[in-house]
Amino acid sequence: MRRYLPFTSWDKLPSCGVLGLVLLTFVAGKIGGRGGYISIPGSLSDDGLWWSRQLCLVLGVMTMARLWFVGAAALGVSLASAQAVISAQGCTSRSFTIPSWFVEDLTATEGGASFSLLNRATNQTAEYTCQGGNCSAEEEIEDLVASVQISGTRASVSVNQTWSCSDRTPETKFTAAGTASVPLTDGKADSSPLLVKGSLLQPVALTPKYNEGPTGHDTPGCLAKSENPSWVLSHVIWADQDGDEITSVKEQRLTFILTNLANGYEASCMSQGPVATNIFCAGTEFQSFTIGRYSISTAVQFDPATYSVTVSQTWFCDDHNPAKPLQISATGTLPLPLSCTTEPIPSSPTHLKKFCTVPTTDSTVSLTGTLGTVVTLQPYSIEDPVPATQDSCTLSSIYSPKWQFSYFSTYNGSISFEIILQTNRGFRYPNPVYQGKSAGDGWWECEMGYDGGAQVPEGPLWPYKCQFRWDEGRKELSLRAEWECLELDAENPVRFSGVSTATVNSNIVCEKVEHREYTDEPLGEGEELTIPEPVGVVDYCYTENPSYAWVGDIKDVTWTSGKSL
Repeated sequence: MRRYLPFTSWDKLPSCGVLGLVLLTFVAGKIGGRGGYISIPGSLSDDGLWWSRQLCLVLGVMTMARLWFVGAAALGVSLASAQAVISAQGCTSRSFTIPSWFVEDLTATEGGASFSLLNRATNQTAEYTCQGGNCSAEEEIEDLVASVQISGTRASVSVNQTWSCSDRTPETKFTAAGTASVPLTDGKADSSPLLVKGSLLQPVALTPKYNEGPTGHDTPGCLAKSENPSWVLSHVIWADQDGDEITSVKEQRLTFILTNLANGYEASCMSQGPVATNIFCAGTEFQSFTIGRYSISTAVQFDPATYSVTVSQTWFCDDHNPAKPLQISATGTLPLPLSCTTEPIPSSPTHLKKFCTVPTTDSTVSLTGTLGTVVTLQPYSIEDPVPATQDSCTLSSIYSPKWQFSYFSTYNGSISFEIILQTNRGFRYPNPVYQGKSAGDGWWECEMGYDGGAQVPEGPLWPYKCQFRWDEGRKELSLRAEWECLELDAENPVRFSGVSTATVNSNIVCEKVEHREYTDEPLGEGEELTIPEPVGVVDYCYTENPSYAWVGDIKDVTWTSGKSL
């Protein structure tokens, strides 16, 4: 039987597919419903899904952001403690996210090598000399073993180190190990510093993930081609309608796809409004969770009188040397060679609509730009994890574990509530929990609702397995839960378990509601969905304040790492 509730929180189920459909319906109305303003050409039909995905994701991010800030303000719940914000970039956080070392000034000597070593988590440095592959520091560092192997014109550096961080309570001991290699030219490393990425061995075994970086940053030839910046504009459409604002709308629209020839980055660009001057462009930065701290940015200006387009773009290259990544800016201007047709608007014959495309064989326009500023960034920063400003799932679960509960209710004696880990949760909403089978002694198995967290790399922020118990007299909800955090290493997540008891400090009101029973059987061919007739009246109880949320500390927490479920 399907559980019936008097209401469903549809506002918590944002769907990109639904949003895309709504958006496309809106665009179709704007394009085709006003006196036949624009007819999308056949050459764009294959790109329809691609365009809808771009638009959907952009609006989805904007909508979710708005809902998130409104929801957070209404709940009045702090998502991270002051300690978590202060310590988010401290030794402990860096040890979990970037257990790694910089090897600087690596030089091969007769029978050995020398270099400087920097632990990026602790900022501890040491000077090393090596003979026969074994290395020793001028000032010996406890629990640090480094070695160098020279083979022809290539050096391989291995590091294994144990250290402790005391910026959090309790103090945590870490062990990490890693190996990296680098070409040698005249006995010196081609890249300095050399990044040795480490894998944690304790307190848990995992290999923190790094970002992919912005599109094309490591594409061979990125830097060389950027010295003479150029773009290609394709699928160019310009439409200008002089409506009377009664039976037709005065509107201008420019759309095209912009491709950077240095890195292959594509952005979809579009405008809409009475006057199309500022053009909005977006690419993979609205689709990927793994771009990192640097995102390609594009600004486009358009002059409707001259059809002149000015492109200003900033991108990144480190194909020449990841230790010296570059931020590159360039600008280019050209008049679009448009071919246009003009005809009266059917609903307003005294007003005209103009439709223009590029008449070239491949419907593209080449744009040559002028190189602007070139900025050298921090070594390896393009793919480095973004520095944290708040604790993520793993650190919150270890150092300040709390569940945030909301939307508590009972329906015909069956309990439901929503839950999410109190952490830096981004745009994710709590997940509903329903009462399942009895686990004995007043405990009930959790039956989890929709699992929206599975759609993002960080994974769900609620239990994958739990039991709960409700003490109606004390208004206490107890929870025994198991959950996992995937944001550091999705293949080897950190797995947690713990117990929590929290009081619902809100008035609980009850009312009688009609009860309907639904089945989970699929509809047959030609069968229509119908609402069943009421079969009785039951009690429905809920917190008087619908936005009420409360927090429960998680006790007796245990944690380990393993393969993802």
